[in-house]
Amino acid sequence: MKTLKRLTMLILLVSVAFGMIACGGVGADGGAAAKGPIAKAEAIMAEEMSAGVPDFTSPPVEDKDLKVSGMPEEVVWITSYPKDLSSKDTKKGGTLHLSLDEYPTTFRYVGPESNLSTTYLMNPHAVFLEVNPETQEFMPYAATHWAFGADNQTVYYKLNEHMKWSDGVPCTADDFVFAWESLCSRDLDDPWCNNYYDKFKVKKINDYCVSVKYLESSKLPKVSLISKANFSPRPKHFYNGEVKNGWYNEYNWKIEPTTGPYVVNADKCVQGDMLVVEKVKNWWAHEYSNWKNRCNIDTVEYKVITGGQDIIEKYFWNGELDLFDMNIPATWRRCAANENITKGYVDRWVANYLPLKGIQGIFFNTKFPLFSNKKVRQAMYYAIDIQGMIDQALYGEFKRSHNIGLGNVWGGIDFNDHSIRKPDFNPDTARKMLGEAGYTVVGSDGILQNSKGERVSFELLYSRPSLTERLSILKEQAKKAGVEIELKMMESGAFNTVLNKKHQAWWGGLSTDYEPSYWELFSKANAEMVDTTNFFGWWSEEMEKLLAFEESGPPLEEKAENNKKIERLVHEEALIVPNYYTDFVRCGAWKWIRMPSWGNRRLDIDADFMYYWGYMWIDEDIRQEVLKAKAEGKTFEPRVWTPSARYIAE
Repeated sequence: MKTLKRLTMLILLVSVAFGMIACGGVGADGGAAAKGPIAKAEAIMAEEMSAGVPDFTSPPVEDKDLKVSGMPEEVVWITSYPKDLSSKDTKKGGTLHLSLDEYPTTFRYVGPESNLSTTYLMNPHAVFLEVNPETQEFMPYAATHWAFGADNQTVYYKLNEHMKWSDGVPCTADDFVFAWESLCSRDLDDPWCNNYYDKFKVKKINDYCVSVKYLESSKLPKVSLISKANFSPRPKHFYNGEVKNGWYNEYNWKIEPTTGPYVVNADKCVQGDMLVVEKVKNWWAHEYSNWKNRCNIDTVEYKVITGGQDIIEKYFWNGELDLFDMNIPATWRRCAANENITKGYVDRWVANYLPLKGIQGIFFNTKFPLFSNKKVRQAMYYAIDIQGMIDQALYGEFKRSHNIGLGNVWGGIDFNDHSIRKPDFNPDTARKMLGEAGYTVVGSDGILQNSKGERVSFELLYSRPSLTERLSILKEQAKKAGVEIELKMMESGAFNTVLNKKHQAWWGGLSTDYEPSYWELFSKANAEMVDTTNFFGWWSEEMEKLLAFEESGPPLEEKAENNKKIERLVHEEALIVPNYYTDFVRCGAWKWIRMPSWGNRRLDIDADFMYYWGYMWIDEDIRQEVLKAKAEGKTFEPRVWTPSARYIAE
């Protein structure tokens, strides 16, 4: 395997470097373009690529010199020193133009109806520690050091004393204590937060040191203890030190100050049209080596564009957006012929990685009478042709999911049951099972119904026009099994509909952590409440026992085995038909959008690849060169960058 990885990387380095040397960015002008900013940038990239992949590791080290006042016990302080992974060609500044499907319905990130696709923009606060996307080692962020108590329940964090909120107010231990107190408050009106943070006790040691005690268990391995006890602050001064009943009404459209690198500028946002995010001036965390040349872009403008990918694509080719998602195979192939690509104004990028995928697919609401029947849900495994849809609409390039999780590996332990397999599409088996559930009559339209005339028909809610072709294939294939799927697209408000369990079935998904937890998805408490992520409205005594064990803080090996039992139970109950995943990301980017030669790290694609928090940058000189070349009819060598192909072998 290692030999294959080295060979793949060698082929990549040689081919890309040769391509640059041979082509040199030479345009239709016969060589003038070779002397410009593009040629210089590509030469630097070739040089850095030939030098090999940088050292991504950040091993923990003891700091015996650190002394912290007020500590209740003797501890060993730990830190790490991640490296600067940036390119020497990195530049600061510029405005990045991106898109959103819909404008947020609140600027809050907690409280009622705050679970939105834009929530991450409202809560970019620094957590105590980062997780290395290559090695899963911990790295300093809000805290410079960490230590463990003798009880194996307590983590001590020494805060960075230079950390400030975006409004200039210092961030201290009081803000972390307030975060814990406010997230435990019932006035927050957020059951998930209450349930999670009730498991901790947070204390101030001094102005720049806190302790976080996990109350549920003393058996956790240290990696899991830190993972659980790793959270971000909330600005105590902004909320006047309290969470009032109904607080969300007052704060619905207020932007909370942040300790992160970017903050939404409410004054520049245009309701329903534009969301503007700006770099925090003199951001404190640039003192860290690994943050020194990250977050290079000054302003990010999110244009709200409805109507789906076709409309977004037009904005991109017009130069109004800097990046465009080309993951869909048909899009990737079609765009290859666009003159902006063939003339070298837009580069194509492919990032490879080891995917971490949460639960996604067709979620069944068991409160809907049809799906209250387990046999009906199980029949859907045979009636819904996921693989056929992948082969037809996605050129076979996506991979079929069989489980509710993928890539859940933490502390060297795999949490996923890889033996779980969903059956192939088989309409005859589906009809047989539906018959066993009482649906034995074939209607005039071919759809099965029971003796009461109730049909095997359901509404499938989805939120993006680009999904229509795929779901239409499922709809047509399901008819062969006597099942009717009515497609309903909601570009806005779909997720709130699902949160409030007003759906019948939903095509969607959620992210996950390396160490998964499923209380919020399958607990009885969330099944009986609206505005929760138990989208299934389902619970069972068996699942409650498994969730209770999960929540008790067992040793990592035991939790992993328990997690596999949860996965098997969900499989048996047929609560969801999983859809697919990819181990690559593809996009188009105007040539002025630049990335380091190594592309991305192996586990967390979002940490690096084409994300303004990462190492990307905008080269304004290249922008001017491209715009001038377009105006004069000059061209550049087309580029397809594959900087992280080293992970394909894994």
